[in-house]
Amino acid sequence: MILQITKNTGKPHIIKYIRDDQTETWMQSDGFFVRHDLSHYAIESILNFRTAFNGMLNKGMDIKDFENKDNRMALAVTSEAFYAENMANLFLIEIAQGEFPDFNAVQQQSLLSFASHIPVITLAEEKINAIRTYLRQLLQQWEALPAGNLLVLSFSL
Repeated sequence: MILQITKNTGKPHIIKYIRDDQTETWMQSDGFFVRHDLSHYAIESILNFRTAFNGMLNKGMDIKDFENKDNRMALAVTSEAFYAENMANLFLIEIAQGEFPDFNAVQQQSLLSFASHIPVITLAEEKINAIRTYLRQLLQQWEALPAGNLLVLSFSL
């Protein structure tokens, strides 16, 4: 699957996913959702998640389903998807406020507060650091991208 993000000035950015079967799903986006989707990309790439956000999109889900609460609540969500969603915002908080002294403790407590029905996971420190590094690189690429250009990333499923 291909992720294409068009950077715009004065109008919304465009996030487009081109699935392996060449169908597409896209949405207009503000800067927060661009960063959020890049966080998902970093997490799911490093952890080799195949059934989280990117996997769901590749299997045919429309990205706009996440905007509609009823559609979002009707989605069949895997444990990987819960883990990735939980961590996507936490890694972005770290970018803005500094690293958590114990990322695993924070992500486990956060997961329990919104998805207590799935088991917590513990990430190896090298995975946490790899995600942090990759996410920073992706965000730097995005910030350096001139308006009107595309950031293109490939997600292997």
